[in-house]
Amino acid sequence: MRNKRGDSRQYFGVDRVIPKSKRSQETLGIGFGVIFSIILIVFFIVIAGIVIKSFLDTKSCAELGIFTDRFGSEVKKTWNSQSFKGQFKGILPGNIDYVCFANLTRTIRGPFEEEGYDIGLYEGKRANTFFYPTNKACEMPYIQINHLDIERISGSKNPNCIPVIDGRIVIELEKGLNDRLVNIDI
Repeated sequence: MRNKRGDSRQYFGVDRVIPKSKRSQETLGIGFGVIFSIILIVFFIVIAGIVIKSFLDTKSCAELGIFTDRFGSEVKKTWNSQSFKGQFKGILPGNIDYVCFANLTRTIRGPFEEEGYDIGLYEGKRANTFFYPTNKACEMPYIQINHLDIERISGSKNPNCIPVIDGRIVIELEKGLNDRLVNIDI
């Protein structure tokens, strides 16, 4: 017969709560250090995924910025010439579907009405060129390209949109000898 005083762990049921040895590690067959290392590896993989996604988003925004600079420069070069007819080829992020030219002070009409109502939110802004869908345009859904004949471009269709195919766009620029501004032939 055992003495209750001598084996108090059994008497109070502590034997089940506090293991005599590292029974939990024996059950899994993995030590605490290994479990902690696995948790750290998973943590670092998740952080690496977040960082890579951030770099890819930055790349898309940089492509959009480069496009706006190059297109603006090409329009200015065309405007400075006596007459010109040619193509501007640009690269845009894959999530942009259209580049639209619109005069938001006039009524929206034509085959791109849905896009027009979306970009109509920017009425009152100094802008004539819009990226659609606007929510995927890196916080710059509209820009102002100087020297564009926006009245002529958006004469029959407002907005007048050019599709982006596989991240590439071709814009036909033209300026006649007597033209004051650059037209886009869509």
